[in-house]
Amino acid sequence: MPLLGSAADDWRTFTDTSGRQMVARIVSVEADRVVVELKSNGRQVPLELDKLSPVDVLVVMQHKAAPVITKAEPPKSEAPASVGSTSSNSLYPRTRKEIEAGIHEIAKRARPDGLGRDVHEATKKLNIYRFLCGVPSNVKGDPEYSKRAEDAALTCKKNGGLSHSLGHSTGECNIASIGSVVASVSQYMEDDGPNNREARGHRAQCLNPPMAKVGFGSGGESYSAMWCRDESGTSLKGPWAYPGMGLFPIEYLHGNAWSLYGSGITSKPTVELFRLSKRPELALPAGGEIPGKGLKVGFVSTDRNAINFEPGEAVKRGIYWVRVSGDGQHVGYLVELY
Repeated sequence: MPLLGSAADDWRTFTDTSGRQMVARIVSVEADRVVVELKSNGRQVPLELDKLSPVDVLVVMQHKAAPVITKAEPPKSEAPASVGSTSSNSLYPRTRKEIEAGIHEIAKRARPDGLGRDVHEATKKLNIYRFLCGVPSNVKGDPEYSKRAEDAALTCKKNGGLSHSLGHSTGECNIASIGSVVASVSQYMEDDGPNNREARGHRAQCLNPPMAKVGFGSGGESYSAMWCRDESGTSLKGPWAYPGMGLFPIEYLHGNAWSLYGSGITSKPTVELFRLSKRPELALPAGGEIPGKGLKVGFVSTDRNAINFEPGEAVKRGIYWVRVSGDGQHVGYLVELY
């Protein structure tokens, strides 16, 4: 099995289960931890394996199976990679192999006792979207929350239409006009329709970082619900995005609305979108010309910690640069749809 970018002289962005990141390379692997060298200062620190993301654990295990010789280099003074930095790792947080490994790891997770099969499959699907978008992807399906979601779906069925004001947990759930809880996850992520355009609230709930437990329930052929108010996990300051930063499989992109999340979102942002002809080696400038084709952004809205925007034309496979500015702030990031 090939290594996932784990050669000892390869820098990579490690992510822990709380979403914190650091740029480092593997020095040695022990029974339950890995020692890494930080790119920022050359210091060696131990990382507990049970605190790392599933993809990072896989990389560490493969490194342990196929060790390589390290190069002696002086400590570097570069800062850890972050959005808008000059590190190429910040532009591409994961390789395609790492993405494939992460999706595979989530898809093969065993169903816990007492959890319905459809709820488990919907939970795994939700975690794949969360993994691709850069938020913690260990959300657990919860039987009690699923009962609440089913009650909400059945209440909408009895009402003959969707509404969040019917009681019976309808105000605490994403609700959908589709009976399959598994298929509903993609519907929430697309978050289509004029009533959803401003906030894309269903998507925001799916990608809420501190969500650690979720429930799904069906009300028959035409109604389903997702109980989504849990916040027992760890919050992130951001940023995270849909589609996710770096490489993103286009089959997980639904509709024409993109979202950027994080603290300190400006209330009146300027959003620019460029299609690039090749991968940039460094982050692109906060102002001035971008070496690519500028695409019209037809709609921009903000809601709490989110900026939602719509490309003026259908996007396809390719490399895109997003530039957001306002109130003296700037965020720039790359999305490569493949």
